[in-house]
Formats: sequence, C-alpha cells, structure tokens
Amino acid sequence: REESVEDLCGTVLSDDVADNKYVIDIPEELKYVLINDWDLVVHQKQLFKVPAKVTVSNIIEQYIMHLASQDICPARRSVATEVIKGLGEYFNVSVGPQLLYGIEKLQYKEDCESAGAVQPVDIYGSAHLLRLMVKIGGYLSCSNYQEPNCKVIEEHIDDFLTYLDMNRSMFFTSKNYTPASPEYLAKCGSK
Repeated sequence: REESVEDLCGTVLSDDVADNKYVIDIPEELKYVLINDWDLVVHQKQLFKVPAKVTVSNIIEQYIMHLASQDICPARRSVATEVIKGLGEYFNVSVGPQLLYGIEKLQYKEDCESAGAVQPVDIYGSAHLLRLMVKIGGYLSCSNYQEPNCKVIEEHIDDFLTYLDMNRSMFFTSKNYTPASPEYLAKCGSK
C-alpha cells in the first residue's frame, strides 16, 4: 500500500515519547527534508557523507553569527547562544545511540568511535541535526529543568528551526549523500 505524506511524517518524525509536554514544531518544508533523508538512508541505502561539508559545529557557529547581526536585546541573544551551544552538546551524546538509522551505525563506529577525540558535531551535518530537533521535545519532557526554562529553550529552538528553514537550500541537499558500497552493506548486514 502507498503511504501518504502524513503517514510518513508520523513514522519518520516520531520521537517515541508518548507524554511529551514540549512539542517542537518542525516547519513543513523541513518535514519533507526529514522524509527525504529517511528515504535516502533507509530505502535507497545512501549514507550522509562524513565529514560533512557543513558540519553541525559550522551550522551552530553560523547561527550564533546570525544572532549577533540581529537587533535583539543582549540578554536574549546570550540565552539563545547558550541554548544553541547546548544543542551541540546534546548532539554529541545522542547521535550514536539515538539519531542514526541501522545502516549508519557502522559509519559512526568507523568515523567517530575509532577516531578517538573526534566530536560528532565536527563530522556530522544538517540531516542529523534535524533528526535531533524531532527528539528535543522528549528530552525536555524528561529533563529536570523547570517548566519556564523549558519554554524558553523551546522558543529558542523554534527560532533556530526557522533559521534552518529559511536557509534550507544552503544546509539540506541530496548531494550530501552517497550510495553505500556493497562491501559496506555486507559489513553492516544490510541488503
């Protein structure tokens, strides 16, 4: 049976947490980016090239420079900067166990774990960062942060997603993917 976009959104965008108090609203066009990412990796057996041309660290740095160019109060800019830097830390600890599809786990082991001191934010790119955005609501719901603090974080993440959406042609392209080799697929047990 042919799946509708709504069905695919439910599958791809699910963060598997039923009691999320915080919902991060992914912009519509970025939902399509996530679905395309899922299709490229899961069905077409393509891998996001690592190190990425534009890494998560690059994206975070660019966003912080964007914040500096905006006419917003310094306190708000400071909080936004800390939230976005915190996303980088969350990314580092969650990419391996929570953000990868099965076919990508060998790539992570080869390119991140075996490389020693390499941080995931320094080799992974936009698609993986976007996958984190789907999970953030669940992370906030499970955190020890006070609700007002979570609402502030949620607001800054929404602003960050708006930035990603406005710049999606710069960050999200299928040119970031390459077909997995038959040898790679054999090593990771994927067909």
